[in-house]
Amino acid sequence: MTPWSTPDLADITQVVLGIVQYFVTHANPPVTNVNVSAVSPETARKPHGLCQLTLYLLHVGRDPFWRNTPVGGPPAQLNSAQPLSLNLSYLLTAWHESDFSTEQHAMSVALQAIHSLPIVNANVLARPGLPPQLLQTFQQWMPNGGEFTMSIEADTIDEMSRLWQAFTVPIRLSALIRVGVVFIAPLDTPALPHRQPTVANLWVNPTSPDAQPTSVTTPLLFSSGGASFTPAPPGADPDLVQATTGPLITVAGNTLSIFGYGLDPTDAPAVFLGVPGSVTPWTITPWRQGTTAFGELDLLLPGAYGAAASATTVPPPGLYSLTVSGATAGARSNAVPVVIAPRVDNVAIPPQLQPDGTGLYSIAGAGFIPGSTIVALGKIPLAAAASPNPGQFAVSAAGDAITFKLPSPSPPTGAYPVLIQVNGIAAEPGWYVEVS
Repeated sequence: MTPWSTPDLADITQVVLGIVQYFVTHANPPVTNVNVSAVSPETARKPHGLCQLTLYLLHVGRDPFWRNTPVGGPPAQLNSAQPLSLNLSYLLTAWHESDFSTEQHAMSVALQAIHSLPIVNANVLARPGLPPQLLQTFQQWMPNGGEFTMSIEADTIDEMSRLWQAFTVPIRLSALIRVGVVFIAPLDTPALPHRQPTVANLWVNPTSPDAQPTSVTTPLLFSSGGASFTPAPPGADPDLVQATTGPLITVAGNTLSIFGYGLDPTDAPAVFLGVPGSVTPWTITPWRQGTTAFGELDLLLPGAYGAAASATTVPPPGLYSLTVSGATAGARSNAVPVVIAPRVDNVAIPPQLQPDGTGLYSIAGAGFIPGSTIVALGKIPLAAAASPNPGQFAVSAAGDAITFKLPSPSPPTGAYPVLIQVNGIAAEPGWYVEVS
């Protein structure tokens, strides 16, 4: 069962108030000079000849029976996965400065109305014999439907006396009304992003963990993107298998580790990076830092982004293929997909981004490209502009900074991760903005 939800507790109050108002207006015998409202008793008590009948929302509490995930349902869920279940306590009071009879008549009609409708939903209010105004009121304030119960609480005079001590006016004719269960859906907060992998696959030898890969004529990089295991190449230990993983994610200035066979400088003298399908990849051999005895090739990416891969620059953010050459002329390894992502720098702990005096937020980094960069606050996209106004962002000409301003009016209260994409490649999430 998926419970209904209300965006505003005042909608529930309006429905209950409308029910009481209708029964007071159409009471038989008639009750006159009665003003029905939802204000507090202090506010309502003004000597102007009217009886003040008030239905004041006094207290809100958790419903204990809806608090946990049902036993027969899925495993226990986080707060963000289930609605907030509430019981509402209303203080129903009647006051007239001098006419006790009107006070008690108005209270009688109100209690009769609440007792007559213990369950409130569209089907109940549409039954023959009930006035159509009640259904109209329900549909006005709860257009998406819902259901709650109304009951009169059995409180002692001592309990009611203690309750009235919270007000600045003397105790008068009153009753405690319980309305429940009312549900409020959790906020649809963005899911926390996961850190992307930065190391290519791995090789395993279950019988001899310290065994080294066998040198091969054509180097082999462990493939990626699948979900299977590939047998070792001919001549290698038969127990040696290669596991698969997704594309490698890296940024300028990072070290990238690749695993495989025959990756030492003798067997693999050159390293290449290219656009998938391109026949002329860039030579990135200067990025090479070394090769371990266990088949790990370490590459140190330059710290700057450029139009192409070179000894001093990495290419713009995008998807690329990494290969190595073989000792035999023309031999080339298989390709491993590598994603070059934009970089966000100087992220603090905690990573809450603060604006300057004009409401401008600034992010330092690299690999940002004007015209190819997308910025969003969680699920709220910002528009690109040369100079940011509310709801807009701008990218510096050098591609090393992004500035933006919050939309106007401000988003609902909460924490919003600053999400950045360049050429469809997302930067690793870092900063978030707190809206209060």
